[in-house]
Amino acid sequence: MKRSVIVFLLSILLVLFCIPAINIISAPDKSAIKLTQKSFLYNMDFVASWTSKLLYPLGISIDSKQVIIGKNDWLFLGDQYRKTISNGRRPATDADVAIGKQIATSTKNWNTFLEDKGVKIFRIMIGPDKGSIYPEQLPSWAKPVPFNPTDALLAEVEPQRFIDLRPALLAGKKNHAEDLYFKTDTHWNAFGAGIAFKAFAHEVGKAAPELKWPSEEAYGIARIKQINGGDLAKFLRLSTSLPDKEPLLNAGNLPIKTTRIDYTTHQILFEGGNPEVNAPKKPIIVKSEGALNNKRVLWLRDSFGTSLAPLMAATFSDVLQLHWSVATEPGGDFAQLVEEWKPDYVFFTVVEREAQTLWESDLPVISVIPKNENFQIGSIGKPSKINQLTTGPSANEFEMKGDDAYVDFSFSSKDARISAQYLNIDLTCTDGSPTVPVQLFWMENGQAYYDEAHSTRILLRTGQSLINLKTIPKWPQGDDIKRVRVDVEALKNCTRFTLGNPSFGVQE
Repeated sequence: MKRSVIVFLLSILLVLFCIPAINIISAPDKSAIKLTQKSFLYNMDFVASWTSKLLYPLGISIDSKQVIIGKNDWLFLGDQYRKTISNGRRPATDADVAIGKQIATSTKNWNTFLEDKGVKIFRIMIGPDKGSIYPEQLPSWAKPVPFNPTDALLAEVEPQRFIDLRPALLAGKKNHAEDLYFKTDTHWNAFGAGIAFKAFAHEVGKAAPELKWPSEEAYGIARIKQINGGDLAKFLRLSTSLPDKEPLLNAGNLPIKTTRIDYTTHQILFEGGNPEVNAPKKPIIVKSEGALNNKRVLWLRDSFGTSLAPLMAATFSDVLQLHWSVATEPGGDFAQLVEEWKPDYVFFTVVEREAQTLWESDLPVISVIPKNENFQIGSIGKPSKINQLTTGPSANEFEMKGDDAYVDFSFSSKDARISAQYLNIDLTCTDGSPTVPVQLFWMENGQAYYDEAHSTRILLRTGQSLINLKTIPKWPQGDDIKRVRVDVEALKNCTRFTLGNPSFGVQE
């Protein structure tokens, strides 16, 4: 018995000595050897690597939630990421159609906001999942079905707003012998990205024929580089055992010099040629010397934009980049970046598996723009009730006397109200405050009293401001609004203000 215990303990000690030795011997180079770090010395990844090498020829993944082993050494993302495999295998449901309708509505509202801010073109390109382009390389049990959730989404949205890149890439696969996606990585390669960018250019060019685009030669393959396996191979601990090919485009030889700048700190992050740019979690500006168009672009993208970045920089002189999920999350900077950057164009690049989550975390912002001389009044409101406000010596001057201060306005000219595009509110703070929080209530025909369901909160710019009615959630388009109430929710600032009679109208 004692001998067995001793043998067992000696075996444990031997293993403990062997593990560091194996990690030291198998380190890729001397810089990777960290003799003082336990995480290096006792790293057990080599066990997973050995296991994966044994199981891979049998088509068995050591982590099928992350990686599915396909045919001919093709690897695919597993269900851990938005149920990529399962969603491709199932027909669209009523829930998928409802999501498509919601995204269509939100996208339309965002487009209205962007148009108000002077954005000329707004497009969303969907980067296909690898399985959508190479279904024949998937395991037989994982083949996609017709009319899946992506098809349901694209059937509901405006076709001119969304760019479905699947047809272009499927045609490219048929016409070219070269792979368009990495075999061992989630993403398309530079050649596939080039085909996608040409399709994107074709669609954007319909709306802006004056734009210049890279020549056909730029999309050609300059050379093909042998590389280690990509992210999917790394999940299997086989990045060195499963090599891949990386095509490099002629676009890399264009005379483009880029400067990468932190948008917030203005610090220069990079100066040089025109390399790929990883999806940034903080906004960065890419300025390009030698770009084909002197235009400002706000490009909200994910990792599928990495291989597109050199082509985008070659085409547009100033591109502000940020991961789209960061920009559109609650409290995200999408609207603020539009206000500050004043882009000519706004483009999204979203991978297919994430497309259903595009606007799930944030509602479109309410668009408020300055009034100009082109505003045409259709109907003017008149005060019908004043609450917890005292009137001042001048016309329309008020001072707050409680925390429920509001002015209720009634409107005439029904036809003008129904056809109105904007509501003009003229509010100026005596203390010079540039903005003031207000809650706007409206009363539809047949509605007996105001309620929270028929209201919205806005941080209103002082002065003559136009609120785009299409961007107000639940605003009844095409219905009659006979009364509007403006609640001023200032606490310390703007307790004295002037509030002119609001008006419905249109502005060209």
